[in-house]
Amino acid sequence: MKKIGILGGTFNPIHNGHLALATAAAKQYDLEEVWLMPSKLPPHKSHFAMLPEQHRLAMAGLAAKADKRFVVSDFELLREGLTYTADTLELLTKEYPDCRFYFIIGGDSLVSFLNWRQPGKILELAALLGAGRAGIEAERTAEAAAAIQKAFPQAEIGTVELSDYPISSNEIREAFYTGTGERVRVFLPEEVYRYIKENKLFSKVTFAELDAEMRRILPRRRYLHSVAVAHLSAAYAASLGLNTEKALIAGILHDCAKAHTDEELLLECDRLSIPVTEVERRNGFLLHAKLGAYYAKNNYFITDEEIISAIRYHTTGRPGMTEYEKIVFLADYLEPFRTQSTTPVLNEIRKTAFADLDNAVYYALANTVNYLTKAGREIDKITVETYNEYKQSYE
Repeated sequence: MKKIGILGGTFNPIHNGHLALATAAAKQYDLEEVWLMPSKLPPHKSHFAMLPEQHRLAMAGLAAKADKRFVVSDFELLREGLTYTADTLELLTKEYPDCRFYFIIGGDSLVSFLNWRQPGKILELAALLGAGRAGIEAERTAEAAAAIQKAFPQAEIGTVELSDYPISSNEIREAFYTGTGERVRVFLPEEVYRYIKENKLFSKVTFAELDAEMRRILPRRRYLHSVAVAHLSAAYAASLGLNTEKALIAGILHDCAKAHTDEELLLECDRLSIPVTEVERRNGFLLHAKLGAYYAKNNYFITDEEIISAIRYHTTGRPGMTEYEKIVFLADYLEPFRTQSTTPVLNEIRKTAFADLDNAVYYALANTVNYLTKAGREIDKITVETYNEYKQSYE
């Protein structure tokens, strides 16, 4: 039977690390071909910053020129909806009965393989080749392969030995989004690099992409709140002659960490070495703004510091707030879904906001401090400092 390797993935973008894995698998297991197979809608990954399939397929085609054994396959892209490996292999074995398939995966995928959909079916239809890793990761991937073999004794499982690759597709995307694509050129096939530059791929994060991602990760009510904050922020920005797109992006991302529980927020900040005050440690919900600013920069490739700071201080405020910080702080407090009873009532502050943004911020701060004080709840020090600064101007 013809021995065919399948290396699937989003290839967003495909890089030399993918090709090194394909080459090593072909050499070590005498594969006649390795099919580079871009996936359509990977069920386990975010679709944020996912290039349209025609671009990912085109780049895979350019990369395939590196080795005559490489073949680009659009098999998964032609299917509708979510694509699962087990279903793909079932269709392939029916269409190509004279082929023995070798499914090639990275070390991280090998570790999580038993949690995939129908792992047993995958192993019935193909041999599994997992990338070996150097150092401490080698032991981890070896243990994963042994666990899979134990669970499915009849399966054919092998390891592809190769050196660790020093970069990921996400890091490559980040470089282009931040205007430093030249530094990752060496990690890409030259024609793929030129394709990205010529087609201006990964050049700008759009509000539409971020909106779709927030719809995916946030609970529905939180997502609707974020949309309302985004559009109210844009309205405030327009009234002040500021950049409405920046305001939209800050608004849609302001609660991007709100999918976490308070406990998860604290654990995530500790994991990422984000400083946490004692007040924040006791009131974990406060951390969503700080963590959200981190996510905006590191997960969503936002480089504009005005947007990042607007997310960072949208809950507490801060002395000397920028216009964008005021806008998002106020939009979060006043968006139309907010109905809490205060003095002055929200509708009165809403009338004030377009005429005097600072006055509206003062009223919002005063309401917040008064409510927390009466409820006997802790108030973040920075909120008190911000309130006192505004109080000096308006009393």
